[in-house]
Amino acid sequence: MVALVGFYNGHPDAERFPMLAEVGGHLTDALEGEGLASPDPVRLPVAHLLDEVDPRSDVLGVEPVLRAFAAAAPILRWVQTPAYRATLSQHYLDNYGYVRVIGRGGLVESSLVSAGLGIWGAGLHYPRHEHPAEETYHVLHGAARFQRGDGPFEPKSVGESVHHQPSERHAQRFGDETCVLLWAWTGDVTVDARLIPDED
Repeated sequence: MVALVGFYNGHPDAERFPMLAEVGGHLTDALEGEGLASPDPVRLPVAHLLDEVDPRSDVLGVEPVLRAFAAAAPILRWVQTPAYRATLSQHYLDNYGYVRVIGRGGLVESSLVSAGLGIWGAGLHYPRHEHPAEETYHVLHGAARFQRGDGPFEPKSVGESVHHQPSERHAQRFGDETCVLLWAWTGDVTVDARLIPDED
């Protein structure tokens, strides 16, 4: 939690993406408040991929977040978007999952912002999807290519950010090693993402 507060507060992309300051403010308030919730831990198969992640990084703020994530992983509530479990392959489900630090069912309950960390295994393709929340991703480990709307897939590496407007369709293709993304939502954070069928 402390590592995330440090990451978001004063982040160099805050001018481009004002939502980052909003997320940082809510995390700061929670840290200075009455303490964190203790949701029952839930472990998913993807959690073992953290063993392959070297947390060392020269990018400001990345290493403390990765080290805190790895240390806390056994006691976190790992989740997957419920609708995905009926749609995506078992291989995908075994190599994907995320935790909410703040938001519904997170260490800090909030209906205003949601943020956490997700893991995608090497070579996965996250199909086109959308959600009503505004979103920012930060690449903490590995690399991925991100598509916005019908545009090209653009490569992003550690320390780079990707921003999506509310209901903007987007997709990801992950590289040849485990990818860890820090994600944040603002706006309508209570509605899960939905996959977009190809025929749309």
